[in-house]
Amino acid sequence: MIWQFSRALIRRRFHLYGCRLPYVSTTMRVSETTRRRFAKLAAATGRPMTQLLDEAADALDRRLFYEQLSRRYAELQNDPVAWADIKAERSAESAALRDRSS
Repeated sequence: MIWQFSRALIRRRFHLYGCRLPYVSTTMRVSETTRRRFAKLAAATGRPMTQLLDEAADALDRRLFYEQLSRRYAELQNDPVAWADIKAERSAESAALRDRSS
């Protein structure tokens, strides 16, 4: 009996959400300080704490990406052969960028 109810509920939810699963949430432990900070930010912005947490994760992803990019760029600059290749490639591309006759 319980299984039949569950299947019916699942079918109904699939129908309501256009044949895709609804957004699933989970519990994540954070310190009381962090929770208070997010609650304060949510009150100040009028956005839910979950949205703010998503935005914070996105910002951290971007920051880590650019930190890694900067490290790799510095490694290229410290490799004379690789850096010469980059400079040659830029030089070849700059001529094409200056040509605006077409």
